[in-house]
Amino acid sequence: MLTIQSLSYLQNGNSLLENCDLQVFANQRVGLVGKNGCGKSTLFQLIRGVKQPDSGEIMLQAGKTIAFVEQEIINSDLPALEFVLDGDIELRRLEKTLQQSQHDHSWFEAQHRFEAIGGYTAPARAAQLLNGLGFANDVLQRLVHQFSGGWRMRLNLARALMHRADLMLLDEPTNHLDLEAIIWLENYLSSYPGSIIVVSHDREFLNACVNRIAHINNRKIDTYPGNYDDFEQARAERLTQQSQAYEQQQKQIAHMEDFVRRFRAKATKAKQAQSRIKALERLTRLAPLHIEDGHFELRIEAPERSPDTLMKIKDVSFGYDDRMLFKQVQLILQAGSRIALLGPNGSGKSTFIKLLVGEIQPSQGIIESAANINIGYFAQHQLEHLNNQATPLQHLQKLAPTHTELNLRTFLGRFGLGGEQENRLVATFSGGEKSRLALALLAWQKPHLLLLDEPTNHLDLDMRDALTLALEQYTGAVLLVSHDRSLIRAVADELWLIADGKVQLFDGNLDDYKNWVDAYRNKQNEQSSPHKNETTQTRPFNKSNKKALLQKQSKLETTLENAQKELAQVNLRLSDPTIYLNDSRAEIEKLSEIRTMLEQKVTELEESWFALEAEMEK
Repeated sequence: MLTIQSLSYLQNGNSLLENCDLQVFANQRVGLVGKNGCGKSTLFQLIRGVKQPDSGEIMLQAGKTIAFVEQEIINSDLPALEFVLDGDIELRRLEKTLQQSQHDHSWFEAQHRFEAIGGYTAPARAAQLLNGLGFANDVLQRLVHQFSGGWRMRLNLARALMHRADLMLLDEPTNHLDLEAIIWLENYLSSYPGSIIVVSHDREFLNACVNRIAHINNRKIDTYPGNYDDFEQARAERLTQQSQAYEQQQKQIAHMEDFVRRFRAKATKAKQAQSRIKALERLTRLAPLHIEDGHFELRIEAPERSPDTLMKIKDVSFGYDDRMLFKQVQLILQAGSRIALLGPNGSGKSTFIKLLVGEIQPSQGIIESAANINIGYFAQHQLEHLNNQATPLQHLQKLAPTHTELNLRTFLGRFGLGGEQENRLVATFSGGEKSRLALALLAWQKPHLLLLDEPTNHLDLDMRDALTLALEQYTGAVLLVSHDRSLIRAVADELWLIADGKVQLFDGNLDDYKNWVDAYRNKQNEQSSPHKNETTQTRPFNKSNKKALLQKQSKLETTLENAQKELAQVNLRLSDPTIYLNDSRAEIEKLSEIRTMLEQKVTELEESWFALEAEMEK
């Protein structure tokens, strides 16, 4: 499918990828991993041809196609459903051909191919993709530019999934998704009928979706069979073996060099010494083990003393305009509580945390906090409030003006912000570096209670693992919203569900929540779809409804009439004896296929006409 040989690429004069090899076979699902900045996104651009390698080759099998997710937020006037359908390039090309009035040989070929790729069911498939990614049925006709940036990125993802490509390139596809959409996406990708290369920092997502790992490290690409957990175990074993082999060789070299040094000048041992010198010259020396992955030792400390009850939420209700998110919430946050909030997108998880931290006030009810408790709050919008013209060291000095610079630098180093980074302006930071700084500022304050809203966004796997370990060791209370299930499993003792205007304890684990999500989504779709079994008693007569049905029936009658004419022409051609004398066998077989196709089409159109007639009678 895809072959990469001896690939090298320089970025700003520095080697980013060096003599890399990679093969991706049909129906293989590859997880591309490595620390931030190692070249994962660049490799995607090289595969797509957006960038050119400095040396080496990238070869895609002839006739194979690539799909990818556009990273730009597109401003389109198309309805969401049509925008997604545009992702299937072949479908749109066939539709243009079928719109032609002249029904020649190419038209019949297009019709046959259109049916073969499921052209008639394409809108339904596009709607299913959108539903899975969190779009309700009643917004599928909304114009693309009317959605927010995050939702438009979901539209980009749905459009790429609609492509039916042989190779799908997915660069952090879960970044703009909530947990419910991630669960749907991993189920979809696990049975995707093509090859996939996916970049992700979500451990459970990778475990569910991929069957091979490609790891970029030290400018090389190493491959491992299995999912991410398999990769971690295999890599640990490989590193141990490499370390042992290097140490063993160093002992061997030291022993040989010591022999040469001691006996080179001695006549009786000179021959043996020369033999060892030649052996040392021939020896292929192993390089010392060098691991590029960052090593973080995050530590978030809580105060030594804490009140037993940190916060009481009494009969709290909150909503925007006429929509009430939740009503009469009762919750007590005790010292040491470990709670994760679950719920569908838009249910109010982030809003609930903002209420607890005091950014917004409840519509009804009260929230009582214990005296003098220190709350550590992390949310994505806080990254925008960092001072872009200040360095990490200056941010921390503002919080702790009496501490020595050495103490502050040591503390920042635990969050991967030591060395040159501590004196860089925040304006030059990536999203991951800003997140690390925000977490460092939070940790410095030694909070009694941590309120965390998607703390792992922009963090790579190493930093996520370090944060998970820090939160496991943290002795204070935690309430978090996250789509990282590994983090939730490790940190939370209780799961609370926000849905249908309620905030309540969820009876089950994250695996049970998957089933709840499926049932909830089906329920929402049924509520947003028209009822199929309405009768004249439940739906009153409506002139506009009848007019629409008449128009639809008239259009259907015209299509049916044209199909019947085409079928009659084909039958007439096949009934002519001269065709079997003058035309080739291939032409006769082609006409027979067209007849079968048209007969099926006429049958389907007739069934649709009768269904409309029955609807008219109602």
